Amino acid sequence: MAKTTIRPFVLLLILSAGALLSCVRQPEFPPDTKLICGAEKLNKKGDKFIDENNSSRLLSGGNKQTTKQVRSGKYAVYVTPDRAFAFTYKMKNIGPDWYFKISVWRKSKDGKGVLVAASETPKLLYQADGNPVETGENGWERLEMEVYSPPGFHSNQINFYVWNNGSDTVYFDELVLERLPHKRYPSYKEEPLSIVLDTSQYLKLLDKRKRAFEKGILQTEDDDWVKGIVFGKGKMMKAKLRLKGDWLDHLKGNKWSFRIKMRKSASWNRMREFSVQTPETRNYLWEWVAHRMCQKTDILTTRFGFTPLMLNNENRGFYAWEEHFMKQLLEWRKRREGPIIRFSEEPFWQGRKQVNVLGVERALPFLEASVIRPFKVGRTVDNPVLLAQFVNAQKLFQQYRNHERPPADIFDIDKLAAHYAMLELNQARHGMAWHNHRYYFNPVICKLEPIAFDGYADYSSPQTGLENNFAWKALTGGETIAYGQYLMESLLLDSVFTDRYLYYLAKFSHPDFIAESINELMPEIKKYDSLINLEFPYVHFDTSFYRRSAESIRAYLPRLKDTIFAVHHRPGFSLKVREKHYSDTTVFENTPEFYVNAFREEVRGDSILIRVFNYTQRRIVLLGTGKKNKYIRFFLHPEPKLNAFFGDTIRELEFETDTASNFLFFMVEGRFDTYVIPVRPWPYPEGLTPQQELMAQVNLDNPLVFDRLVGKDLYLRNDSMQIDFPVVIPEGYKVHFKAGTTIDLVNKALFLSYSPVFMEGTEQQPVKIYSSDFSAHGFTVLQAGERSKLDHVVFETMNTLDLKGWTLTGALTFYESDVDLKHVTFYRNQCEDALNVIRSDFHLDQSTFDHIYGDAFDSDFSTGLVSNSVFTNIGNDAIDFSGSRITIRNTRIEEVQDKGISGGEESQLKVEGTTIVNANIGLASKDLSVVEVTGSEVRDCNYALVLLQKKPEYGPATLILKNTKIIRPKTEMLIEEGSIVKLDGKVIKGDLKKLADFFY
Repeated sequence: MAKTTIRPFVLLLILSAGALLSCVRQPEFPPDTKLICGAEKLNKKGDKFIDENNSSRLLSGGNKQTTKQVRSGKYAVYVTPDRAFAFTYKMKNIGPDWYFKISVWRKSKDGKGVLVAASETPKLLYQADGNPVETGENGWERLEMEVYSPPGFHSNQINFYVWNNGSDTVYFDELVLERLPHKRYPSYKEEPLSIVLDTSQYLKLLDKRKRAFEKGILQTEDDDWVKGIVFGKGKMMKAKLRLKGDWLDHLKGNKWSFRIKMRKSASWNRMREFSVQTPETRNYLWEWVAHRMCQKTDILTTRFGFTPLMLNNENRGFYAWEEHFMKQLLEWRKRREGPIIRFSEEPFWQGRKQVNVLGVERALPFLEASVIRPFKVGRTVDNPVLLAQFVNAQKLFQQYRNHERPPADIFDIDKLAAHYAMLELNQARHGMAWHNHRYYFNPVICKLEPIAFDGYADYSSPQTGLENNFAWKALTGGETIAYGQYLMESLLLDSVFTDRYLYYLAKFSHPDFIAESINELMPEIKKYDSLINLEFPYVHFDTSFYRRSAESIRAYLPRLKDTIFAVHHRPGFSLKVREKHYSDTTVFENTPEFYVNAFREEVRGDSILIRVFNYTQRRIVLLGTGKKNKYIRFFLHPEPKLNAFFGDTIRELEFETDTASNFLFFMVEGRFDTYVIPVRPWPYPEGLTPQQELMAQVNLDNPLVFDRLVGKDLYLRNDSMQIDFPVVIPEGYKVHFKAGTTIDLVNKALFLSYSPVFMEGTEQQPVKIYSSDFSAHGFTVLQAGERSKLDHVVFETMNTLDLKGWTLTGALTFYESDVDLKHVTFYRNQCEDALNVIRSDFHLDQSTFDHIYGDAFDSDFSTGLVSNSVFTNIGNDAIDFSGSRITIRNTRIEEVQDKGISGGEESQLKVEGTTIVNANIGLASKDLSVVEVTGSEVRDCNYALVLLQKKPEYGPATLILKNTKIIRPKTEMLIEEGSIVKLDGKVIKGDLKKLADFFY
């Protein structure tokens, strides 16, 4: 055996290290330590309790030992309002991210008495919980609380104790405090969402989390994203992710919330971008049920569900996932793509950060300074169509913020009223907060539609009863309303809104609706409740709440209705809104950047006009602009100044600068700091939308157009007319065109009706709508409320509605307006679609489409029948359906530049006895669509059959052919991998990849 020699300097190094380690204070409460105190043992002085596991650990309150009320053993402890604390254990030398569980049994007459964990500086750590997790005998209830020390936490002491926060005596017994290495999560059989990050990316998230705890709030920035890999549904996919959530409950322990953005063509659960968070932050199953009820009633909402989650191969338990505000949300809910908008929340959260850091809450103009923004700013700005839609969307939102127009002028009023009624049924009132407002701009009707989101702010039991109804509280409370709250409650002053709100309260609270909704959801409720219960064993979902909530609404509805009626007929009634007095005199960090807004108004040759608004409570000095946010490229001389804002007149000015100006630099008077903000690449929101401008031109007395009005039946002149102005008909009428009526729409004239149309032509005397100068802005029927009927009608040389950003695609358009079209001819129409039917039921029979510029018939999210019709000389697709359920029968399609029949986005088409001749593609099935063809013929097409997946959030397609002939194709079939053709029972599987790249 070799002899080992230790050199003197090495020995000295080892001894020094040992001495150093011996000086390090070891934690008095290492992992897997448990303290138990049943109030049985006292120290010699009798003033402290002794830990049953370690006699050196003492807890205060020994002089409050009692035998009067006891859970177990001989003794308990009592606390009174004037001697309110006991069982206090002072733990020292606590490190970051330590995990504790503390529980105690409580007996209380009024439900008061809480567990508390608090550091010496409460803003570092203060946590209290009085909600029982278990009920025992004789009125005893068990409280339990999980406590995490924050990241970066180094405190001399944390105090764990019980506190009587009520007005009567409270008894406590059997306190248990334990420290665990980490929270232990249950194992799940369900396939998890698995996220893998490399070390550098994970450390970046750790640092961001630590800084959030230092600030008391998570404020996200553009460079917060990290790269990762997502495993799910048998796939490995690239993704980006960041921490999400505003409050720190999203970052507790090792169960963090994430925003995940899938890369390239990947999707998870058919979503491209989504969030995952502990179910606790959305009140477990409550949020899920609210989303599903919204889905049932066609109220827009994000998709919401549950999944186990693994992070770097470590189990992180059960999570709730929630779709982000993307176009996929709209397609899933059968809406056309349009901007989704919100108020920027940054000013509000910067104010909350001031409270956390400075300990002082200041009145700041959060709402006034909030910029109206679209989700996906870059995509919106780069797309001229989306940008034009967003400009109109922000006009509407600004009108709402400033209370400038009736709600029905701004919103799809039915959807808005249903939204608020559903929030009331579910008592998901956190979704009413102004900074939670999310709206979809519906580009077809040029109005806003609410998106239900984030309904639950805490985990307390929802409160039923008239006194908790938001309308009752606002109209009868007599208290001043905060400016942000008034944004919502001002709706109650409008009778159109309240009439629909009361209607939907009655509808959603009907016993049949509740029973049907819960019965439909019950299998999933049982499943998810059991899965949640594995990790949160004291959480159980009570479906009887919905019955109680509905009963409460039905009981108070007559009184609420009477109150609203009385208010609307009370002269001079108004809600009491808190006066705005802003007088902050401090400049905290970069707060001024959140309260100065700049907009690009217009381009003027080689310069642009910028408009600036000051909402700070100090005078500001504008220094200049820059292409980047690092330095000033274009200085302003003399330097413009904007006065302070105190809640009165908005401070604004305009100036010209160079076209490369993306950022504005300014100073706050009296300070030497330079601040920089982006110049928003859109104009400040003001003025009317084109839809509002058109509605202002309603004139049903115009003798050039209308013959007579009999009750609600409106008759057009039975004549040949040339019209060079908009014809607009509001809702509530029936519009009649008699045989032989001919209308020539010139000089960009249009016909727009919110009432059903009845066009009653004959074979000898058809009704004819045409445009001799090819400029007509379409014939459009929107949300008519009753089925329209068109017989023997000609639409010729028409174009589509295209007015100041309000752009449709059809020469003839029906939106949420069912229609029967028989013997209708479309000829030489010059827009994207000759006929466009959206979210409607239709029957198209014995009709013809000839020499069409784009698609002949395009229908989205509809049901219907096409029969006995002819399509010839079509510039794009003859029949194109998305998200629809359609039968096509006995129809001929010939000479088509693109697709004869196309089904996309989960359409289900049945094609019977139909012939397709000389099309580029005879039959196409895309994105989870199923096209079933029987007794038909596809002849002389370049590609007889094409099946592919165009959108990553969908999937492969299916085409079923029975007794169908494919004659002389140049290429018989192109089938992408995953898609299948069933040809008279024979299954043909696809093997091609990225077929969409070939056609799109």
